[in-house]
Amino acid sequence: MKTIFKSLIIATAIAFSSFTPKSAVAQDQPVASLQTFYDQLAPYGQWVNFPNYGYVFIPNAGPGFIPYSTAGHWAYTEQFGWTWVSDYPWGWAAFHYGRWNYDYNYGWFWIPDLQWGPAWVVWRNSDQYYGWAPLPYGVDLGMGMNTGYGIPADHWCFVPNQYICDPYVSRYYLSRTNNDIFLMHTAIIMRMNYDGGRRYNYFAGPDRYEVERYHHGAIQPVVITYNSDPHHVYNNNEVGMYRPDYGRHDDGHHDEHHDDGHRDDGHHDDHHDAPNRYVQQNEVPQRDADHRHDNALQGRDDHQDNRIHNNDHR
Repeated sequence: MKTIFKSLIIATAIAFSSFTPKSAVAQDQPVASLQTFYDQLAPYGQWVNFPNYGYVFIPNAGPGFIPYSTAGHWAYTEQFGWTWVSDYPWGWAAFHYGRWNYDYNYGWFWIPDLQWGPAWVVWRNSDQYYGWAPLPYGVDLGMGMNTGYGIPADHWCFVPNQYICDPYVSRYYLSRTNNDIFLMHTAIIMRMNYDGGRRYNYFAGPDRYEVERYHHGAIQPVVITYNSDPHHVYNNNEVGMYRPDYGRHDDGHHDEHHDDGHRDDGHHDDHHDAPNRYVQQNEVPQRDADHRHDNALQGRDDHQDNRIHNNDHR
């Protein structure tokens, strides 16, 4: 216990000293319209007109799906810090734009937004564990640090420190039934990167050199490149991310977007974009009661053991 307490003091001091935003290289072209998401994600799930959010995406990913946990891993980049590499063909969108929220009856759903980021998550650590959780829609990154942004305990994913950089990190996920204990003995990692040109910031995650000490070896940073394959193409030093053909609107106008996840009018259809097919919330089948806590109780991500990528994509 003394070791943990001492670690928390050190981690807090480092976090506050590291709070000064660092420069980052942004994508040179953001997605120009939400219609890109509506069209390209349609084969992989259901668009739902959800009260207070507008059109949201519920993927066909199974009852045990957890964003930034199922079928993916972390890779370190010099440009952005820790970047989520998803194995889903729709992962280029749902883990790098927008936010994930959770509904007790319907499970996880994705709220699209136009700003790219390496991963819209918040991080925690101690001298034993790293943890992360999706940042909810509407969260202001500069607020809520002392309360953990009000994220429920069962939304966090924890792993022993030495495995955070493992490409099969899901094999080492710790049981979420113990998350209350992990939260008591970890602190928010407040290292942030900031893009001055586009006026947004995001959490960069654990310090690379700290992770190397736990990992007992050097971490080779990867470089993000762009390609026409909607899968992430991953090898030892490169992550190829899909980038659709971003066209500008004829009037050159772009939606205003903010790092708090809100648009000025609170809607997602500024240019009357809409999915070709969508349903109302009351038309979505509610999950069986027996499955409503699947995400909370699942100790590890068995989906990742059956990788969605085949060897042709590695």
